[in-house]
Amino acid sequence: MKALILAAGFGTRLSPVTDIIPKPLIPVLNRPVIEYNINFLKHYGIKDIFINLHHNGEKIEKYLGNGKKYGVRIKYMKEKDILGTGGAIGNMRGVADTPFMVINSDTIFDFDLDEMINSHDRSKSRVTLGVISSSHKDPRAVITVDENSKIVRMLDASFTKTVPEGNAIFTGVHIIDPSILEYIPENIFTSITGYVYRRMVQHQEQINAVFVDGKWWDMGTPDDYLECNFELIKSLPLHYFDPFEKYTLKPEVIEHETLVVMGRNVKAPAIPLKPPLIVGNGADLEKIDRAGPNLVLGEKVKIPKGADTSNAIYLDGSDGSRFLPGKKGKIYY
Repeated sequence: MKALILAAGFGTRLSPVTDIIPKPLIPVLNRPVIEYNINFLKHYGIKDIFINLHHNGEKIEKYLGNGKKYGVRIKYMKEKDILGTGGAIGNMRGVADTPFMVINSDTIFDFDLDEMINSHDRSKSRVTLGVISSSHKDPRAVITVDENSKIVRMLDASFTKTVPEGNAIFTGVHIIDPSILEYIPENIFTSITGYVYRRMVQHQEQINAVFVDGKWWDMGTPDDYLECNFELIKSLPLHYFDPFEKYTLKPEVIEHETLVVMGRNVKAPAIPLKPPLIVGNGADLEKIDRAGPNLVLGEKVKIPKGADTSNAIYLDGSDGSRFLPGKKGKIYY
């Protein structure tokens, strides 16, 4: 099976951070979020990976290369004009001749992908979507899944005249049969959910749904990003990826209540450390009198006196002078 990682977006909700760092390269626990996606796919034997690019695409390509360092093969689909999810998926014409996987580059998963693939094969559907159960009160719950795991509502379209209440949120994980691609206009901005899946529901064509039995984190907004980091710490270890594999000082057994991870060449006085706490290589903590909890420091971070040392993420090279606020903490960049 091949896979497409969607990585062309502007990431405007995380601006001005994304003006500097492409969203797929923004670190989660000091590892670019797209590395989680690549390792997730690789764990399930998916090693032929396509990545669409637009905004800051050259930075993504330079960082990831051809995929050899991850043990996969990466090819890039460069979009002169951004094409949306539908247009990007449409570019798989002539590339995929069997069902292929599509995932977003700004989400992290921890669930059994084989179960979803097996469900797709059993369903005989042309599309399978990974969803999570939700109350209809959640504005993201624009999908309704019936008792047969069939999607009977997508956005404002449904199998019936009366649109049922939503009971599921789309995670951004698709399995798509190539026959779907003929319905996507070429080189035109298109939404796969709004244009293709919505029309499939209007015509009462079966879309299979799988309720993800595991974890899903979306880092779309500052608070989503902060929550993704802090909640991920509580969910470690992931079954497919160790974000701390390059650290020399880390616990053998990860427990977030006591988690302290230290990089190399850290400047740190004898101060109270309140876990969870992750300190990248070359970080300087000499001007602070405590650190943590919920503190993630990237490489060569220099924390100024009086700066936030809890519920904060400092990206690589930050000196604490610029930050993006959220209700759950701050992102320093």
